[in-house]
Amino acid sequence: MTTLLMFIAALAVMILLHEFGHFIAAKLVGIPIEEFGIGFPPRLLTLFEAGGTRFTLNAIPLGGFVRPKVLNDGEDGGEVVDALSAAPPQKQLVVAIAGPLMNLLIAVILYAVIFAHQGVPQTDKVMIVDVAPGSPAEEAGILPHDVIVAVNGKPVNDPAMLHDEIYAHLGEPITMTLARGDQTLTVTLTPRNPPPETGAIGILMGYPMRSVSWPAAVGWGLRATAEDVVQVASLPVTLLKKHDTNAQLLGYKGMYEVFQQFRAADVQAAEQAPQDAFPVNTLVFFIMVTVSLGVFNLLPLPALDGGRIALSLAEIVTRRRVPVSVVNAINLAGFVLLLGLLVLINLREWIP
Repeated sequence: MTTLLMFIAALAVMILLHEFGHFIAAKLVGIPIEEFGIGFPPRLLTLFEAGGTRFTLNAIPLGGFVRPKVLNDGEDGGEVVDALSAAPPQKQLVVAIAGPLMNLLIAVILYAVIFAHQGVPQTDKVMIVDVAPGSPAEEAGILPHDVIVAVNGKPVNDPAMLHDEIYAHLGEPITMTLARGDQTLTVTLTPRNPPPETGAIGILMGYPMRSVSWPAAVGWGLRATAEDVVQVASLPVTLLKKHDTNAQLLGYKGMYEVFQQFRAADVQAAEQAPQDAFPVNTLVFFIMVTVSLGVFNLLPLPALDGGRIALSLAEIVTRRRVPVSVVNAINLAGFVLLLGLLVLINLREWIP
C-alpha cells in the first residue's frame, strides 16, 4: 500500500508542478489567474488568496489546474473568453512552454541530487561490480570495486575492449593488473570455455564513480536530461518502425509495475548496506515520469501544450488571430481523442 500511495503521489506532484510552471509564467507576463487548484474538483476548501488568485484544495488528488480569469462569460451572446485566450500569442507561447520546461527542470534537479550524492561515472575506466561465486575471478582473488588497469599487458579503458580480450583467450591463462585502493596487483586466471551464464571469468563490469561539486552535478544533470529528451522524443519513430506498441506504451498498471521494481531495488540495497541507503532507483523513476510528461506535452496536438505553442507561432507569423470558439472546438476534439487513446492503452494492460 505504501508503494502504491508513493506512486500516486509521484504522478500527482509531477502534474501539479507542470501546472505550477504555467502559473508562474502567466503571472510573469501579466495574465490574471483566478484559481490555482491542487487536485481536481470538486473543491474542498480555499487555502488562501494572494495576488488576485485563489489557491484551492480539491477532492481528486491527481494533479492540479490553472484557471485564467474570465473576461467575458458569454451572457451577452458573445464568445466565452478568458484572460489567456485574450492575451497576445507571444504571451500564450510563454505560458504554454513553461509547463513542459518545469518538468524538464525537475529532471535536472533530481539528476543533480543523484550525481552530487553518488558521483559521476569515469567512463575511461572499468570496475568490477560483482564476482560470481566459484568463478575464475573469485578463485584468482578478484574483489568487487577492483579497477582493471590492464589485461595481458594491454591498458583497459573500455568494457568492450576487456570483453574482446577475454573471449579471444578462452581456455588460456591471462593476466590482469588491478588497482585496489592504493595497491596495484597482478593476478592470473583462465577464462572458461565454453563460458557459462555468468560469463567467461564471472564478473559484472561497471564504471568507478568520482565525486563532483554541486555546480558540476547540475551540469551533468542538464546533459542527462537532454539525452532523455532525445530518447523520449524518438519513441514515436521507434514505435512506427517496430509496428508494435504493446512493449513500449505503458498505462498506469505497467508504470506501477515498473515503479514496484525500482522501489524493490532501493529497499534491497538499503537492507544490504543501510549506511549507504539512497533511493536512486526511485529518483530515476521520477525522472522518467517528468521527462515523459514534459516531452509528451510538447507534441503539436490539440489539447496539449504543444498544440497551443504551434497555434501561437502560427498567429505570430501570420499576424492573424484564430477565433476563440474555433480554438476551443479543436481542443475539445483533441481532448476526446487523447482520452480515448489513454483508455485504450490502459485497457490493453487489463484485457489480454
